[in-house]
Amino acid sequence: METICEKAATVDGVTAPVECLDLKKRSDSPDLYAHFHDYVELLYLYDGKLRVWLNGKEYAFNEGELIIINSKESHRLESAAPESRYYVIKFNPEILWASNGSAKETRYVLPFLNSSSTHPRVFPASFVSEAGIGALVADAVSAWKNRPVGYELLLRGDVLKIFGHVVGCLSDLGVEIKYTVGSGSLYGIMDNIIDYVNQNFTSCDERELAKRYKVSYSYFSRTFKQMMNMSFKEYINYLRINEAQRLLLTTGKSITDISMEMGFSSPSHFINVFRRHMGRAPKQYRKNIAKTDTAE
Repeated sequence: METICEKAATVDGVTAPVECLDLKKRSDSPDLYAHFHDYVELLYLYDGKLRVWLNGKEYAFNEGELIIINSKESHRLESAAPESRYYVIKFNPEILWASNGSAKETRYVLPFLNSSSTHPRVFPASFVSEAGIGALVADAVSAWKNRPVGYELLLRGDVLKIFGHVVGCLSDLGVEIKYTVGSGSLYGIMDNIIDYVNQNFTSCDERELAKRYKVSYSYFSRTFKQMMNMSFKEYINYLRINEAQRLLLTTGKSITDISMEMGFSSPSHFINVFRRHMGRAPKQYRKNIAKTDTAE
């Protein structure tokens, strides 16, 4: 079966970090294509029964259950009842940790960034009900539909609460959530490395960090990517763009000043990286958000 890449939704011309949907599927309309995407997807089935294929493996998905689809995980579904109704929350996994968070916080996210992770995908209705996840999902979907002032914060709060319960459930099941996937001189001090990077992301240099921790550059680069599921450059750019968004919306600083403050080699480099992350150039992003705020 052909697999296609699905793009994230946009709101007012800006890539949305969270998208919520209330969907239904009939037994006579199965997915014709498997698809994947960079964001993590939560499905809460509130009526009916589904069959879900994740990387070709079939899962039975019953009413009241929650299923988690990892980033970049190929998936498709079909209804095992005449009609099934379900809520979907799709979100950029980066919203699960703060830009100044430590590796202690970041490690909870990493299993959901790897399409080959072995953690449970389907969470039973008993857990979902006891944790109140159905209400949290419904609240997120309502916030997405109605978009009251501050709805973005409500969405992020709901997603964080849901994942807090999920991580607790995995712990109760004996599933260890960790980022260390091997052994070596960096694995035991990853918390220190991430804390340092989070505090110095505007001036961090990967080669200098390798020297700081007395390892080769190739080993540092390879191990960082293995543990974080993204390269050092990708992580640094995430931190810089996250802070650049704040500066664009809360200060009158020019694009050039922000690019220099964030440690980019040139304004054009900053603009290109920002556009890749946000779907819009910094100037357009600032203009779109200001226009939205004025309209509200």
